[in-house]
Amino acid sequence: MKNEIIIYQSDETTKVEVKVEDETVWLTLNQIALLFNRDKSVISRHLKNIYNSGELLFEATVAKNATLQLEGGRKIKREIDYYNLDVIISVGYRINSKQGTQFRIWATKVLKKHLLRGYTVNKRIDRVEDKVDILSDKVDEINLQLNTNLPPNQGIFFDGQIFDAYNLMANLVRKTNKQIVLIDNYVDDSVLTFFAKKNKNVTCDIFTKNISKPLKQDAEKFNRQYGKLTLHPFNKAHDRFLILDNTEVYHIGASLKDLGKKWFAFTKLDKTSIESLLNKIRGLL
Repeated sequence: MKNEIIIYQSDETTKVEVKVEDETVWLTLNQIALLFNRDKSVISRHLKNIYNSGELLFEATVAKNATLQLEGGRKIKREIDYYNLDVIISVGYRINSKQGTQFRIWATKVLKKHLLRGYTVNKRIDRVEDKVDILSDKVDEINLQLNTNLPPNQGIFFDGQIFDAYNLMANLVRKTNKQIVLIDNYVDDSVLTFFAKKNKNVTCDIFTKNISKPLKQDAEKFNRQYGKLTLHPFNKAHDRFLILDNTEVYHIGASLKDLGKKWFAFTKLDKTSIESLLNKIRGLL
C-alpha cells in the first residue's frame, strides 16, 4: 500500500503517524489504541463487534502493508492490518471519545487538501472545469461519509460541542420514515429546526409542558412549509425522550434547545424497556 505519512498530534502526549492513501486515512490497531488512549484489547473487541454486526465490511475497510519490525534483535517483515477512516470513526463512537471528534475534523481537512493538491498537480488545461466538478463531488462524498455514519447508541457531549450534538440529532431525524415523537418540557423555535430536517411524509408530535403563544405561531409557520407537526400539552415527564417510528427510543439528558451548552448524556433504550413507554404514548395520540 503506497502512502504518505502525516503526523497527527492533539496534545503533548498523543502523537500518531497517519498514512494517507486512496482518499482516506489509515491507522493500525496499535495506533488506534494510542489515538483513543485505550488498551489494545478494548479496541480489538470494538473492531470485532463492528465487523460481526455487519456495520462495515472487512474487505472494504482494511488494507495490508508490509512493515519491518524488530523482534529479538532481528528485523522481520510482517503484514500489518491498516484500518480506514470509516473504522476509526466507528470505534470513536463506541468509546464516546472527544478525541474521535477532533480526529474526524482533522482528517476531513487533510483529505480535502490532498484532493485539491492532487487534482491541481495532474489537471490538464482542456479539462479544468471537469476536474473541478469531480473534486467538488469527492469533497462532498467525504463530508457525507463522515456525517452519515450510524448514530451511536449512547454517548456524552460536553459544553461547546453544539455542532456535534446538533448533527447527531439531525441525523436521527433524517433517518426516520414515519413518525417522530418528542417529549421535552422546554421547547422553543430552535427545536423546530431539527424537525425541518425530516422527510416529507414524517409526522411530528411534540409533548411539552408550556405551549406559549409564540411557540404556537412558530408551529403554524412550520406547518405551512413542512407540515405534519402537532403540539400536545403534557406535564407527566421529567426527562426528555425522542421516539422514532415507534421502534427506537432515545433518552436525552438535556432539552433539545440546550444541546451542547452544558454536559449531557444520551442513551438508546433497549427493546425490552421501551414497550411500556410506547404504549403510554400511543394512548395519548
